[in-house]
Amino acid sequence: MKAPWEKFALPADGRAYAAGTSSEFIKTMRAVFGPLVERVTEFPAGRHPWLMAEAPAEGSLPAFFRELEKRLEPSGSLWVVFPKKPFAGDLGFPYLWIDVQKAGLAAGLVDNKIAAFSRRLTSIRFVIPLARRRITTR
Repeated sequence: MKAPWEKFALPADGRAYAAGTSSEFIKTMRAVFGPLVERVTEFPAGRHPWLMAEAPAEGSLPAFFRELEKRLEPSGSLWVVFPKKPFAGDLGFPYLWIDVQKAGLAAGLVDNKIAAFSRRLTSIRFVIPLARRRITTR
């Protein structure tokens, strides 16, 4: 049986960070990752191999993604967590799955995996496209 965190492909080397404020995000993050992922209120400066961020219910999704794209190593993973459609209203989340996906794509990322985070939260993994990785490393 796989550990719950294995579907999120944590980096073998390097630190992993997660930022989110809802009680469900925090509780699930602790249960799934334990000490493997450091919970932060803001991501440290620089580029990182693995980030997880709870999508904001307020503000600009495109700005959220643009800022996070700058924090990713060229081959890094960005997991964005948000409510599943049946729970979006109850959790005060105004966006649809397609809105989150389009905002990530507009920031120059590609989505390549979906994983349940909890009973009410889902997550999408975004990465920098292969064609841009060489440019990003210069």
